[in-house]
Amino acid sequence: MLSKEEKVLKNMCLMDDTFMTVALDGNTEAISILVSTVLKRKIRITSVVTQRTVINAKGKKIIMDVFAVDDHGNVYVIEVENNPTRAKVPRMQYYSDMVSNIIVQSGTTYSQIPNRTVICFTRGDGAKTGQSLSRSVTKWKNTDQGVIPYGEIIYVNVKENQGNDPISVLCRDLVQKDYRKIVNPVLRESCRRTKKGDKKEIMCDKIRQLQAETRKEERARAAEREKKLKMEIEKANKLAEEQKKEAERANMLVEEQKKETDKAKREAKRVKKEAERQKKQEAERLKKEVERARQEAEQERNNYLRGMIEAHIPLESICAVLHMSVDAVRKQASQLGCVL
Repeated sequence: MLSKEEKVLKNMCLMDDTFMTVALDGNTEAISILVSTVLKRKIRITSVVTQRTVINAKGKKIIMDVFAVDDHGNVYVIEVENNPTRAKVPRMQYYSDMVSNIIVQSGTTYSQIPNRTVICFTRGDGAKTGQSLSRSVTKWKNTDQGVIPYGEIIYVNVKENQGNDPISVLCRDLVQKDYRKIVNPVLRESCRRTKKGDKKEIMCDKIRQLQAETRKEERARAAEREKKLKMEIEKANKLAEEQKKEAERANMLVEEQKKETDKAKREAKRVKKEAERQKKQEAERLKKEVERARQEAEQERNNYLRGMIEAHIPLESICAVLHMSVDAVRKQASQLGCVL
């Protein structure tokens, strides 16, 4: 029964950078085949280092999957990238530029700088050219030899592997998980040693390390998610508390407005009642005033009538002066106790 690591290892191929770096570490023959097939000319690699770390003057670190040198001192950087969006040209150009940190020594003239080639195997069109193999050549001018190239960036789309040409056969070998089906004998043997031979335990250790790192990263991401969630909850609780306080302030404002409204209603009612009271008092005062004026007028008329009767003014003259009928004068005189 296969272990967890062996199950993972079974499904790996040379397009998995961890598997490739173990399988091809120090393997000058296999790297010679990769480079020669891509460049379509015989290249003899003399030195291979996998997972080469380079740090620039500002402290930025990159890790090259494969760093190789041929017998003429030319440098080759091989990268495998399953996600084409991570294999953009500026990144590969930066890798090419960083080679200078390794190969250029004090006293080296510009004409002595060796050529460097970056070969990027991708599962897709990383160069965005629509071609299975794309080249980008960087040139510099030499007054003696004219314009010559000193660097190349080559993209190889391993998904374009349907033909029988060497590039297509190589691409099929790179994505083949069953080492027994790999066509190139050198690559086949390299994969066999890594999956079944002396490098298997090294690869299993790498897988365990990767799994441990993955679990660590997952725990870190989970902790970060939990932290963010906690912060979001705290933020939501704070917002809810602020909204609660705002609602309480709004309720207090509504209550105050209600009190003010009630107070205004009571005041309006009081004013209305006071107005009605004053109106009633004024009406009663006016009524009394009218009644008093009527009584005074009547008293004055009666006094006047009594005076005229006592003066023996003729009845007809009295009626004319007071504008009263004879019967009315007689009746009023009778009430006053006067005899006409």
